[in-house]
Amino acid sequence: MGVFRVRIKMRNLFNDFLPEEQRGEDVECEAMVDSGAAELALPAEIVERLKLRPLDTVRAYTADGGQHEYRVCGIVELEVQERRCHVRAIELPRGAEPLLGSVPLEEMDWHISPQEKTLLPNPKSPEKPMLPLCMITIRAAQPAGVFSPRTHIGAGQQEE
Repeated sequence: MGVFRVRIKMRNLFNDFLPEEQRGEDVECEAMVDSGAAELALPAEIVERLKLRPLDTVRAYTADGGQHEYRVCGIVELEVQERRCHVRAIELPRGAEPLLGSVPLEEMDWHISPQEKTLLPNPKSPEKPMLPLCMITIRAAQPAGVFSPRTHIGAGQQEE
């Protein structure tokens, strides 16, 4: 895939619940679209500006074949071309390039066009994201709480 960048907007999701002096900045920057990366990854200086809190650590491998442990911080309200999602961020070393990986792209329902080096909305839902949602399947003969594939029941539907 050809490498390209997009403009992203970010804010700390918890800003609305924090005292003003603990709130992070809203940040806009260019990020490299990388379908080989799983998540949003941000350099430490952006994590600090957003005032994201550490949530966990994760082991990850990088394009050079190395394995590293990174801090997971969050939660980021991420906007790309007027579509939003809420994701965690992997904290990269200072000076690293922000990466926009497959999880937030999928959550915002963006498709990558390698030839045009751009993001395209899902043609089935060009106005706003459409996400897959698992449906619960229930088998009437099973005891309560036991699920088995027989009848698909969605919101507002009754089992036959």
